[in-house]
Amino acid sequence: MDDIVVTGERNNQFGTDVVQAGSFRGAKTLDTPLTVAVIPQAVLQSQQAIDIIDAVRNTPGVSTSSVGPAAYSNVTIRGINVDTRANYKLDGTLNILSSVAFPLEDKDRVEVLKGASALYYGFSTPSGIVNLTMKRPTESLYLQEDTFFDSHGSLGQHVDVGDTVGIFGFRLNGVLQHIDTGIKYATGQRYLIAGAFDLKPTSRLTITVDFEDFRRNISEPGSFRFVTSAPKPTPANPYPTIPLPSLDRLDPSTNFAPAGANNNTRETNYLGKVNYKFADGWNLSAAYGGSYQHRIRYTPQMDPGNTTTGAGVLYLAPQNSNFKNVNYNAELSGKFRVGGVSNEILIGVARRIGDTFTPFTPAVTSRPHANQNYYDPIYMTIDSPFTPAIVFSTIASKTRIDDKGVYVFDRVNFNDVVQLLGGVRKSDYAEILLVPASNTTAVAGPTFKAQPWSFSGGVVLKPTKWSSVYGTYIEGLESTPAAPGGVNNPGYQPPPATSTQKEFGIKLEPKQNLLFQAAYFDIKRVQAYVNSGNYYVEDGRARYRGIELSVSGNITPDLAVIAGYTYLDAKQIIGAPTINTPTSFVPTTVGLKLEGAPAHTWSMAGEYKLSWLTPGLKLSAGAYYTGMQAVNPQNIAFTPAYTTYDLGASYTFRIQGHELVARVNGQNITGKRYWASVGGVNLSENLPGTVKFSLSFKY
Repeated sequence: MDDIVVTGERNNQFGTDVVQAGSFRGAKTLDTPLTVAVIPQAVLQSQQAIDIIDAVRNTPGVSTSSVGPAAYSNVTIRGINVDTRANYKLDGTLNILSSVAFPLEDKDRVEVLKGASALYYGFSTPSGIVNLTMKRPTESLYLQEDTFFDSHGSLGQHVDVGDTVGIFGFRLNGVLQHIDTGIKYATGQRYLIAGAFDLKPTSRLTITVDFEDFRRNISEPGSFRFVTSAPKPTPANPYPTIPLPSLDRLDPSTNFAPAGANNNTRETNYLGKVNYKFADGWNLSAAYGGSYQHRIRYTPQMDPGNTTTGAGVLYLAPQNSNFKNVNYNAELSGKFRVGGVSNEILIGVARRIGDTFTPFTPAVTSRPHANQNYYDPIYMTIDSPFTPAIVFSTIASKTRIDDKGVYVFDRVNFNDVVQLLGGVRKSDYAEILLVPASNTTAVAGPTFKAQPWSFSGGVVLKPTKWSSVYGTYIEGLESTPAAPGGVNNPGYQPPPATSTQKEFGIKLEPKQNLLFQAAYFDIKRVQAYVNSGNYYVEDGRARYRGIELSVSGNITPDLAVIAGYTYLDAKQIIGAPTINTPTSFVPTTVGLKLEGAPAHTWSMAGEYKLSWLTPGLKLSAGAYYTGMQAVNPQNIAFTPAYTTYDLGASYTFRIQGHELVARVNGQNITGKRYWASVGGVNLSENLPGTVKFSLSFKY
């Protein structure tokens, strides 16, 4: 039950032994009764990953939705959105805000703990937890300098330094980069300042403080959003379809958005922890942290209009928003044994306060707009020719989510052959309107309160030390996102909802640093979407079920792989019947495929060390497949499936006892054109293919 920090040469591999997130923190991956994908630093370095999607594309069942990949990525797991305020964690504890491209230079690993997680983390979507673990202080002086650039003109510097002096250890990271995406006008800058500090006054007391401040400012390319061009259902044609813009005619390097449509985001995260081992096998810990984000963006969105000629209307949605998460946590964990039976118990209390300050966004058709052709775009700026004039609204509201919880977990282990797991959480949840928007008659105060119980249970059977079979049942709790702009009820906040998850799986670790996983999952949750009447509704239940297969680690001492496949059957199973009145016709979505949920995804990446030729040379390659996806709940269109390919190499030189690593990686080397982000009647093109270079010098 202790926190485990993985350091040293053992960590520089594609495989991993332990999980750092949730109630399974510090547990062996083999003993964790959920599907877990870990992308360690070795993979991040090999692929020169600099964004969260660069990392999580190595795990199956992951895709992106709603926003274009140039500014940041909204991630979905098993077809379910990963909540931007509740499902991303720093060091397994702090809720960090994800509406920005996270820097990875200060991270040791990225974990994806799939499935419902509300029992430990409170209200969150049952997609899973994405956990980013900071690099920890080193035992001796460590200094690394990286220079990185790409074929589009991006150029950056990264410095990583660490050491331990007596009872104090530190790890500092700094990044400064000029960004060029290869898309016209879509350039910008980013920086990162980060530190991880350990203080160990005694062998039983550890105090850690982690901090990062980063900013990303980039002119955001346009995406597509069906507004007036979306087909209207009729009794004669309840599910009309529409052609999508032609990918063959869309050049990913062009940009129909105006120059200067900046997405300027700054985020500050900090986390302090105290861990006291007051007896052998028993720990008392406490944590406090905060995540703050300020974002200014213009959000250029193209209503496709005529997909033959490319004539459409480009809308802007100016936003000036502030977000804040504050976390408190205290836990007692311990382990005791009676005969051949051991018992691990975790008792905790936690609180998350999430504040959102969001200016009023008018309906799409009332926003600044201008005619544009997305096949042959004309030059625009944010000042011309949009009407009405661009104004950042001063009409704003401030809302708060206050999620408190008390939880207990227990793992009973019978001779390391049978493990029984159980957990219960009592939540005290409230949604509060702190400051009503001045253009409404709303009154400040609670808008929703609940005190639900949630339960989980599972069993792990270990017929051998290198294999396990498991089954789990987990109840989830999630806060339903508010209605987006452009609907007839903007800002509408549906009540929170419950979800259930069943998962059965098998894990095999035939040798150290090689893990096979296979699982069947079945998730049911409340469905919220924009119906064909342009209202945001909470309607019935959706089901996500499927199978996942994965392998990670070293096949041979020279060949490392990380690969996986997911089959997903995602559809709405219960919902409102078709509404047919003299004034409206709204067909049911029961039985239709869920948006942004591809039936098939797979990935395969690896690195091969040519030790028989020269020990310093490594070759890497990757292939990533995403199946067709429904554009919206009414299935008006489906995006085509696509596969992209990467190819890379690295060489390690020894210069006077120091290490110099030269790397090159080509991403999407075939220049495939595809829809990179799908969901919420939004479509975004892929970034142009690129070749990345880096030189890393370790002193």
